[in-house]
Amino acid sequence: MNSEIEMEKTNETTSLNKVESRSGRERILKAAEILFIECGFDGVSVKDVAEKAEVAKALIFYHFNNKNELFNAILDRYYLEQSNALRAAISSKGSIRDRMHAGVDAYLNYIIQNPGYSRLIQGEICTNTRVLEKIVEHMEPLRLWGENVFGNTLPQEGALSPKHLFISIFGMIVSYFNYMPVIDKLWHEDPLDHSVVEERREHVHWVVDAVLDKFEYWGRKPE
Repeated sequence: MNSEIEMEKTNETTSLNKVESRSGRERILKAAEILFIECGFDGVSVKDVAEKAEVAKALIFYHFNNKNELFNAILDRYYLEQSNALRAAISSKGSIRDRMHAGVDAYLNYIIQNPGYSRLIQGEICTNTRVLEKIVEHMEPLRLWGENVFGNTLPQEGALSPKHLFISIFGMIVSYFNYMPVIDKLWHEDPLDHSVVEERREHVHWVVDAVLDKFEYWGRKPE
């Protein structure tokens, strides 16, 4: 009987340790994410993350071998969530117009839920190439989706190619979130306020429709 009780206590302790370990890892990731967005990779130390997360440095090294691995874990989580958010839009059927609007909504919704994502990525692109290959790897499905949507409609090269349309629409969405502090100061409104974001969404959809209407006017009707 005593051995059974001791075994049960051991199992309970092990389960609690696992829960505490997962909780500690989440606190570390959340703290590191905030710091990397605010200060960039080079401006953050493991000590900074430990203080922000209110954990010992040893716990960080228990979960992550070094700061690079911690940063990559944050990116991996971002991109997993992005992939999940865009999967339905990327695989959607219907007209080019329908698929474009579905893609815009899916990407906007993802960044609204992760407003620091674009700022973090933009900062890393501008300051170093450490994670450039990872960023390119995860952007590739979006690029292929854009080419798939417009590949049979637009010329493959030149100013009207899928490349430029993809860059323009992607840029309209990402730049808004990158410039949130500036937008706040210029227009004295919270860029993440629901009504403000929905107004931006409506504008992006309007631009998409204007572009597609132009192609129809030129006789390149999207199918």
